[in-house]
Amino acid sequence: MNSPRMSPLLRRLFSALVLLLGALFSVLNARADTSVSGTYLINGKPVQLKYAKAIKGEPFDNKDTTLVILSEKDASKSKKADNDAMFGKLGGALVLTITSDGELVGTQVVKDKVQFSASGDIKLSDYKAEGGNVTGKVATDGEQKFFKDTWQIDVTFSVPGP
Repeated sequence: MNSPRMSPLLRRLFSALVLLLGALFSVLNARADTSVSGTYLINGKPVQLKYAKAIKGEPFDNKDTTLVILSEKDASKSKKADNDAMFGKLGGALVLTITSDGELVGTQVVKDKVQFSASGDIKLSDYKAEGGNVTGKVATDGEQKFFKDTWQIDVTFSVPGP
């Protein structure tokens, strides 16, 4: 009994479809356990933060820290996501340094030629590092000014912990 054979063209189309579905599943799986939402403005223009990654940071004041990298481009494969964010390789980004007791001790603001370390009127709230996840909200008290640049943050994040 002869089984029907698939034509070479149909075989290639089927292979391409399988590869495409695999790539789509991979992207969806990488984003499924992270979320970033809210507003991040640099000089009045929105920065579309889509990705979140948490990594272990350097101790600060004898406390462990977590770096939360929120970025326009995917940092999941980056070996040094904080450096890549600060050098603009991840598009616009925020790099948050948070101590083990939930204190925000550093914020790097990045978008194109705007790159600086922010302090002052930026607050971390609803911070939790439990169940393998890091969640919280970071916000400024309205628009802030850094020399000639303006910036504003009101972002909520959820990401697997380091």
